[in-house]
Amino acid sequence: MQERLKILNFSQTQFVTSGFYNTTMDQIAREMRISKKTIYKHFRTKDDLIRACVDQITSGVKKSIEQIVDGGTSSVEKLNSIGKVLLNVTLKINDKWLGDLKTHYFFIWEEIDRFREVAINKNFTKIIEQGQEEGYIVDYPSIAILTIIRSSIQAVINPEFLVNNSISIQEAAKVTLNIIFTGILTKKGKKLYKKLKTE
Repeated sequence: MQERLKILNFSQTQFVTSGFYNTTMDQIAREMRISKKTIYKHFRTKDDLIRACVDQITSGVKKSIEQIVDGGTSSVEKLNSIGKVLLNVTLKINDKWLGDLKTHYFFIWEEIDRFREVAINKNFTKIIEQGQEEGYIVDYPSIAILTIIRSSIQAVINPEFLVNNSISIQEAAKVTLNIIFTGILTKKGKKLYKKLKTE
């Protein structure tokens, strides 16, 4: 298990630095000073290794967001904290990642998108309902708000849009989340959100 984790962590660093496509199993084995056979003992193919690296990131995000949502803070504080988690994740994703996902590994992106859809549906539903009770989130049907959030994130934060429009994932995430969050907040909610952002 320790060996598998070492390979996973090292490979993730390589993928972030060089992209998925240009990083070979030979290169990983050589730089880790292990045999390819050792890698294949834990990951049958390079695609399996890539998928495991992405799963490691998404599992960390899932855990962080669930802790925030289940915590005792206000809905606005939860939105702000989730925004920070998501922006931190984008720092691990560069243009090479996005280009490779768009061109060579779109099936991996589809898995990320499915994970994201489930996470948004589950967690944002709770936050919207809490925020409406607190008077921080506008009193519109929660399913409509949820669909707008999900559709906006899926439309903007995806490899095709970002690569075609030369926008970094960090900038896209920052702008999208800010527009969504301020758009669903009441005047009272916006005031608290602005205060949290300045802090």
